[in-house]
Amino acid sequence: MIKDTHVHTPYCPHGSTDLMEQYVKKAIEKGIVEMTFTEHAPLPINDTVPTKDSAMKKEDVYEYLKEGKGLQAKYQGKIKINIGFEIDYIEGYEQETQLFLEQYPEAVEHSILSVHFLKLPDGTFFCIDYSKDSFVKKGQEVGVHTLYSIYAATVKKALSLPYGQLTPKKIGHLNLIHKFQKAYQYTDKIDWTELLKLAKENGYRLDYNFAGIDKEYYQQTYPNQFIIEQAEKLGLELETGSDAHKSEEIGRHFILGER
Repeated sequence: MIKDTHVHTPYCPHGSTDLMEQYVKKAIEKGIVEMTFTEHAPLPINDTVPTKDSAMKKEDVYEYLKEGKGLQAKYQGKIKINIGFEIDYIEGYEQETQLFLEQYPEAVEHSILSVHFLKLPDGTFFCIDYSKDSFVKKGQEVGVHTLYSIYAATVKKALSLPYGQLTPKKIGHLNLIHKFQKAYQYTDKIDWTELLKLAKENGYRLDYNFAGIDKEYYQQTYPNQFIIEQAEKLGLELETGSDAHKSEEIGRHFILGER
């Protein structure tokens, strides 16, 4: 049974203008039986990327949910449609994020918790996946080791039920820190098995995200094969996701079940 559990929409400022219904039609065309919209929830901090387009606007949340529910009804019996969010875990803003989740408890089950922003030693936030150049530059400024260490610590906090019962129990693209790894020299010292054990202990699932295959400086799934093998040994559940930001990307690379 083919599922795509990580799908974006036109409400994403850095995505395409493809309508949500176009994503649904393309999913049906490709034989997907269940899909989950997981639009980037509004950030509790000021967006730190130059383009200010990391997440949807607060005023768009109502329309996003309304449109998703309309599609659920329209395509009932043809495809199962779930509606959630991709929630950013941002250190120090747990209360603000929990207040957002309290407004939409029905979406928590279908949401993803991801780490895109790191709180640096100077108190500023840095988006790790914005661009190769920005990552390399920041690595030169603070040290790549520092970025990796902070990332591991931040993911650990995200895996520790930061919002209690309202914590989304799926962690997004676990090793996103690797996105630009071919652009610099560094030996990863993160203990991924430790993080996976924490995920298992707290009942998380893993986003088995195929978007990484299309990233020039990575070209693998998130997680990579080593982490997948460790996760399977621990009995962690992996859920396939395209991380589609345009309709044609629905089911990309896993539509034929390749692994």
